Amino acid sequence: MNKNLQKTRILKGIIFIIGIFITGLAVNVLLRARLGAGAWDTVTYNLSQLIKSSLGIASAIVNFTVLLVVILANRKWKYLFVLIPIASIALAIDFWDLLVFRDFTVDRFIFQLLFYLIGAIVLPLGLAVVMTSKLPAMVFDELTLALMHLFKVKRFFTMRIFIELFAIILASVLGFVAGIRFGAVNIGSFILAFSIGPVISLHLKWLTPLVDPLVTPNEKYESEVLIDETLDF
Repeated sequence: MNKNLQKTRILKGIIFIIGIFITGLAVNVLLRARLGAGAWDTVTYNLSQLIKSSLGIASAIVNFTVLLVVILANRKWKYLFVLIPIASIALAIDFWDLLVFRDFTVDRFIFQLLFYLIGAIVLPLGLAVVMTSKLPAMVFDELTLALMHLFKVKRFFTMRIFIELFAIILASVLGFVAGIRFGAVNIGSFILAFSIGPVISLHLKWLTPLVDPLVTPNEKYESEVLIDETLDF
């Protein structure tokens, strides 16, 4: 194997792992703020309360279910590679939740607001870092693309908003079934649903030039298209 190619793959792997751990951190920060987590993170949290599992296990269940939808929609088994980020993010979430934060809580509103703002910035940063690695994408990116093709929707942002709002509704249902009412769903969840796409694209704009030496011309083109799509209202 070419040494440069091997080095590039190792660097991409490191970038991927860093992005996963940043994402896991952001998920936990937002949940502890209790002002509203990301749409699918609210599903994860409320499901974990319903089935009495760790956040990581609930995350894996949610992500794997979404992956099955993607596979059925595309009828391509290549999407099984997405199991890599599914398992990785589940481990990262439990790492921060069970080992780092553990019983840590935030009670004063000013600190809740601070945690929410930090999480709202760091979550899309983590996702953007994962995307720049060009390794298997997060399952919700694949779901967005699959549903765009299925429903003939041209705008990435439009489809993503519908998916995020569906997740919030699903999380609310799970929360009431679990007896925690809305659970992790709050006003901040709706703010994140509309802002996460554009913020990811802003992070991609400054991250992409940093990893240019690691990507092929085709990968660079795909990144530019994705940035344009996530900013396209």
